[in-house]
Amino acid sequence: MRLNNLIKLTARILQVQPLRYTPAGIPVLDIVLQHESWQEENGQKCLVKFEIPARILGKQAEEWQYRQDAVIESEGFLAQRSQRFPKPVLRIQNIKEYKG
Repeated sequence: MRLNNLIKLTARILQVQPLRYTPAGIPVLDIVLQHESWQEENGQKCLVKFEIPARILGKQAEEWQYRQDAVIESEGFLAQRSQRFPKPVLRIQNIKEYKG
């Protein structure tokens, strides 16, 4: 059985932490995304607002480190932040500026 864990999200980069590097030298950028949209649930429109932590690895981390407030389209998966912190973080694999 193959389980899916694919998230596509359009959001604004609310916060950007300083770029850091793993012991192997891989760039890591931790950000917070803010999303707001109208969704339909059970035949009713509802306003959805949330913030979610996200992480970008590699070359894209370096490219997005100064892009706070940019609106982006992202694709990735949810994973626990670390072995000590089980809350989910969006691990972004593809990111581009939202063109509306």
